[in-house]
Amino acid sequence: MPKCIIADDSKVIRMILIKIMDNFRYDVLEAEDGEDVVELCEQHEPQLIIMDTKLPILDGIDALYKIRDMQRIEQPKIIFCSSVTDPDKIREALDGGADDYIMKPFDEEIIASKLEILDLI
Repeated sequence: MPKCIIADDSKVIRMILIKIMDNFRYDVLEAEDGEDVVELCEQHEPQLIIMDTKLPILDGIDALYKIRDMQRIEQPKIIFCSSVTDPDKIREALDGGADDYIMKPFDEEIIASKLEILDLI
């Protein structure tokens, strides 16, 4: 079963994404902050990370850079899922190595389309 990390400081958003990813038969791990994402990625080597840009302790963009700098792991696909609409922030995420960017609010159809584009379902 492929692994996915869901990283958001909102428990509600994590629960919604976990339910969606369960439907796609992913083994899901949760992270509440950017440091947790980096640690879980190093320990579990997921195929996918879905995370918010605004995370406590270490924000999503900084977590992205740390993950992309990891040489010892197979690099996961990373999708940002955020309410941030600033084009410069979106460009920073994509230029920094994110594979895609989803705006909140989202639904299962949007997630499915992104996963299909990235060949993850």
